[in-house]
Amino acid sequence: MGKCVQGVAAFLVMVLITGGCEAIRGPQRTGEIELSSQRFMSETYYLYGYSYEKADYFRFPFQGEPEPDIINEAFRALIGGSVVLLPGFNTPAQENGFALLGTFGTLEEAREFYKGYSKVEDGLQFEIVSDTVELYQVWLQHTVLGNYAKLLVRNIQNFEDESGAAYNLVNMDYTYQPDGSTSFSE
Repeated sequence: MGKCVQGVAAFLVMVLITGGCEAIRGPQRTGEIELSSQRFMSETYYLYGYSYEKADYFRFPFQGEPEPDIINEAFRALIGGSVVLLPGFNTPAQENGFALLGTFGTLEEAREFYKGYSKVEDGLQFEIVSDTVELYQVWLQHTVLGNYAKLLVRNIQNFEDESGAAYNLVNMDYTYQPDGSTSFSE
């Protein structure tokens, strides 16, 4: 009996070391992410996206790495005679996509709606590429795996890299429902 208990204990330690708690309870359901539209060069450009299932950032497009669920593939726009870069979401899998649930005047109003949004409504139209992403918006993403994530846009910042290329960062809260359910429980 003692060897069996030792074997189980050793297995649990091994699972925690190699897969962490996610191996036991599944992917992280809530958190904060920061999506950048900054492009990095190798033979071709790539940028970093986020995978809800893996709770990590991955390069896209990049052979040999998992495909992220969401990227910030900013849009160039002409505003007041100047070219600006506006944030926008894309789903690299080119399936399902995003639905805008609401735009709010303050972070508090957006957060209240976000927290209260507990069930995916029928009839939502999901687009693979979002419209321009703005402060205090709440989005719903339907992932390639058929799961849902709700997103609260908390902050957007614009920058230039060393070469003068513009990019932006979108900071968000997310809640991920990894089992395909249309209900969010936090």
